[in-house]
Amino acid sequence: MAKKHSKIIFLDFDGVLNTEYHQRLLQYEGKVWQDKHGACFDPKAVKQLQTIVDMTHADIVIESSWKYLGLEAMQEMWQDRQLPGRVIGITPSVISDGMLLSADLEQTSPAALHCKGAEIASWLYNNDMENASYVIIDDEYVIMESQLPHFILTNPYDGLTEELAMRAINILNQQ
Repeated sequence: MAKKHSKIIFLDFDGVLNTEYHQRLLQYEGKVWQDKHGACFDPKAVKQLQTIVDMTHADIVIESSWKYLGLEAMQEMWQDRQLPGRVIGITPSVISDGMLLSADLEQTSPAALHCKGAEIASWLYNNDMENASYVIIDDEYVIMESQLPHFILTNPYDGLTEELAMRAINILNQQ
C-alpha cells in the first residue's frame, strides 16, 4: 500500500507522454523511437509533467496499459529515463483483481467497470485517499462522471501541453 499523499497524478502514457508528433518526428529523422522500456516519450510532454510535479509536489500513479509490466518495471523506467516525479503505484485491473469495494462502483453498470475510472476509484479507495487532490491525464474519455472535475483530456498528437499542464496544476492546488 502506498503511504498517504496529498496530491496524485493518474497518468496515461500513450497520447500523453508518448505523442504521435514525437514518434513521427523520430521516424522521419531516422532516430531510435524506442528503448528497452518501450516507445520513447516526447521531451516537450515530459517537460510539462515536470512543471506539474514542481508546482504541486504530486506523486504519480500509472493508469496506462503499460502498467501490466508491473510497478517495479514502471519505477525502473522512471529512473532509467530520469523522468520527473515519483511513481508510487499502478491502478488495479478492476475486473481481474475483484476490487469492487467502493460504494461508487456498486452502482456502476457492468460495461462501465472496464473503464480506467473504476480502476482509479478503486486505487483511491484501497489506499484510503478518497479525499486526496488528484488529476487524471489521459487521451481517452475513460473516467466516471464523478471524476470529470479531475480530468484532463489530451490530444494524442501533441499530448501534454503547457495549457493542459496549467489546468492540471490548478486542479491539484485547489484543495
